[in-house]
Amino acid sequence: MSLWEAKEFWMRDNIHWPRPVHPLFVSYGLIPVEVGSARAFEEWSMPSLKYAYLVLHGYVFQRIEPIGGDAPPIMERFPFLFHLWRINPKLRSRVFGFGRFLKEKGFENHVHAWRDVWEPEAQKRLKPIRDFDRANASLEELANHLDQCYDFLCWAWNPHNKVVMIGMYIRERWMQVCKRLLNLTEFEAYELVQISDPAVFNTINRLLTLVRLTAADPTISDILSLPSEKALERLSNTWFKEELDQFLEVEGDRPADGFEFEPTWKEMPEMVVGIIKGLMDSDDSMTEDSDFQAYRLQRINELRSTLTGEEREEFDAWLELAEQAHPLSETHDYLLMNVPLSHTRYDAIEAGRRLVQDRFLDCPEDTLFLYREELLSALRGNYNLASLKGLVAERKAEHTKNFSLVPPQTIGRMPIEPPLDVFPPIAAEGMKIFVKQASHIEAQQEASMELSPEGELFGTPGSPGVAEGPVRIIHTAEEFHLVQEGEVLVCPLTTPTWTVLFPHVAALVTDSGGMLSHAAIVSREYRLPSVVGTINGTKILHNGQRVRVDGAAGKVQVLD
Repeated sequence: MSLWEAKEFWMRDNIHWPRPVHPLFVSYGLIPVEVGSARAFEEWSMPSLKYAYLVLHGYVFQRIEPIGGDAPPIMERFPFLFHLWRINPKLRSRVFGFGRFLKEKGFENHVHAWRDVWEPEAQKRLKPIRDFDRANASLEELANHLDQCYDFLCWAWNPHNKVVMIGMYIRERWMQVCKRLLNLTEFEAYELVQISDPAVFNTINRLLTLVRLTAADPTISDILSLPSEKALERLSNTWFKEELDQFLEVEGDRPADGFEFEPTWKEMPEMVVGIIKGLMDSDDSMTEDSDFQAYRLQRINELRSTLTGEEREEFDAWLELAEQAHPLSETHDYLLMNVPLSHTRYDAIEAGRRLVQDRFLDCPEDTLFLYREELLSALRGNYNLASLKGLVAERKAEHTKNFSLVPPQTIGRMPIEPPLDVFPPIAAEGMKIFVKQASHIEAQQEASMELSPEGELFGTPGSPGVAEGPVRIIHTAEEFHLVQEGEVLVCPLTTPTWTVLFPHVAALVTDSGGMLSHAAIVSREYRLPSVVGTINGTKILHNGQRVRVDGAAGKVQVLD
């Protein structure tokens, strides 16, 4: 049997988990997505079951689980059989329910739900999770808190999916209006609703405040010239350390690198010191966009003046919705994912410390190699603790070996997609929107291992603009200190942590992602030219090469 076999069709998830994941993350980072998405899809009558995941040798593959399973191969020969969807009670109910949801403006009516309902609910549910005193908790209390984190994550992926769906639907409808009424490109349509999302800039602005205060204090500035770890030691009992601790209390529950159970900023304050050091010489004007907002409003007024009557009313209505929905894809991640997953990690490592003390494990982080049920059973005394070391050693060895594997981008036979004209028109139109928007999250293109004869590397347009600079290839957050002002950042993917580099660099190039990936969305917020989805950009380009990045064209030109 092949290493990479499955009955259904699966696609590799490169933009979230490009590296092998730990067993505990499967339990807390993937299963809750399936639970929460199933609830969200049912409540809003989406004609699919859920987001589903398959983990093979640590690598994550995903699919949207269709109601009734994949279409059998015979449907390719007899497409009229797709009309039989009406005899599947669940699919029939969902399709007609989805049509009603769209007709009643379900997505538009929920555009404020994050601000008014889900965010307050998330804050309320997170308070006891954040206030938990794990250092003084019993093993049973640790297990109960891990259950609380799991329950929160299962709940959180319901509003998380709904926020994403709202953004997808309204974003596409807005682009359709701009194309039909004004013949605008997708980038031009995005630009019109590129309002400043305070949450996107909140973290970098806090850091830049610390940078400005530091620049005004020669003593602190001098200490920061030392390596980060030594500087941190010298900074104890200073105003800087107090400010840093306050920053980490608010912003520190985020993984330093990636979307998995990586060490967090709170656990690695020296990394944040390194980021602050790197920002000392940067121009913080990128977070000040009053000039752009003036241009944006002027452009809107110019375009609006060419419309009259119902066309102008339609433009105004969708403009207002798109301005409100556009930033939602970024603002909810921290509360719904980063904080609960970080506290799950803290619990697991605290449990690991106890098990190390009792000599059942060798390292506190060994608990990351247990599944949820195994860890909870160990904490509650329902597990043969003497077998833990052997089990963890076996999984650690396998995890290390997995890094040497090269997983395929897809597994299984791609199923035939149902022709959307078999569904009622309003439901079909909604399905078409989500199919298109989903295709923009991760670009699918042939991987190239070399530049074109003209010295070009192509990807997907991420953020418009043209910029030149020397290449700086970065794979992990531990390498952030290498990034110099004006370089072109080339990396596998970005997470919210990586945005602290955006005011520092001239342009961004990523291996993974599509027009609606994190890298593309946030680089547009920063007005940073970007090309995403190059597949092998980090392998083809080299540090120091001078390149020109054309974000709108999706092209990187090597100049030297």
